[in-house]
Amino acid sequence: MKQLQDYFTLYKQAAWNKDIEGMTRLYDDNVVIYDMWTKGYQIGITEWAKEIHDWLSSLGEENVNVIFEMVAIHESGNVGFASAVITYQAISTDNTILRSMKNRITIGFHKSGNDWKVIHQHTSAPINGDLQAILNF
Repeated sequence: MKQLQDYFTLYKQAAWNKDIEGMTRLYDDNVVIYDMWTKGYQIGITEWAKEIHDWLSSLGEENVNVIFEMVAIHESGNVGFASAVITYQAISTDNTILRSMKNRITIGFHKSGNDWKVIHQHTSAPINGDLQAILNF
């Protein structure tokens, strides 16, 4: 990524195209991921690449439309930070939205040479009084 805002476009494209390698390239080898699903966290690209592979290869005929809202980006030197609300929509072959959910995402970036990579990513959702995630806020 040449600019931090490229992350949002490249992530969306990789998800839609089920491009495992394209999505994996967004992340640093030493990335730390705090995720809402499965393990809850992964350390290093090897572990995170497995999760990306499992997610994108499980989609079958469906595609995933990713929508970023409320994007805020902060950059200083070789360190950057971004936050957003991210909506995932499962889209059928006839372009019907099958299901959707929203998460919050916080992303830490590190610049090495001319390229930015995600070094830390945290997704979350608010919870209700019953301690259940609210995925449509």
